[in-house]
Amino acid sequence: MSVTLSEFDKEQIINTLLEHQYFKMPDGRQLYEASESELQLFICSAINDQYNFCSL
Repeated sequence: MSVTLSEFDKEQIINTLLEHQYFKMPDGRQLYEASESELQLFICSAINDQYNFCSL
């Protein structure tokens, strides 16, 4: 999957995390409470670094 940062907003990151059975941030906060940059770091570490913005 080739997705750039500009094509992947906070809502899409949350939806992708939910699809992969991630319902909270590692620190226990709800996903919507995290910033977009925190969500990007989490998705990159949790879902096999498959998004282009993970290598930035």
